[in-house]
Amino acid sequence: MNRWSDVILRVAYTWTGSPQDAQDVCQTVLLKMLTHPQRFDEPDRERSFLLRVTINCCKDLKKSAWARKRVSLEAAADAAVTMPEPGESPVLEAVLALPEKYRQAVYLRYYEEYGVDEIAALLGCRPAQVSTWLYRGKAKLRIMLGGSYGQECVSD
Repeated sequence: MNRWSDVILRVAYTWTGSPQDAQDVCQTVLLKMLTHPQRFDEPDRERSFLLRVTINCCKDLKKSAWARKRVSLEAAADAAVTMPEPGESPVLEAVLALPEKYRQAVYLRYYEEYGVDEIAALLGCRPAQVSTWLYRGKAKLRIMLGGSYGQECVSD
């Protein structure tokens, strides 16, 4: 639990967009891990397995009637503008605002440092499709962040 809960929680948060839902998914994944212990020879295989289970739990949560029919308190209130918390990364906020397929690919590639082939295996698609999602996701991020965010010009 100590080793994997942080990774599971972060991945679940990128999928659900809600800290509470991410905690629920994390709890579900850890309970599955405890009730059906599976031993792995390599930590990378265990990590891939846990991420796959996490992604599947997030998909199950999104498909549930409870998740489809609920409305957050923030959405129910007439607050038109929500201000970001101080210290939050504008890049992470932009990544979380991407469409789901781009968000998943970009997060797994740049935050969890998975390769394209590993992401394809986790998401159940072809590596070429993941490459396309990464390319399009980065293009959307460039537009969202003003085109040159994080790029510094070096003059000779």
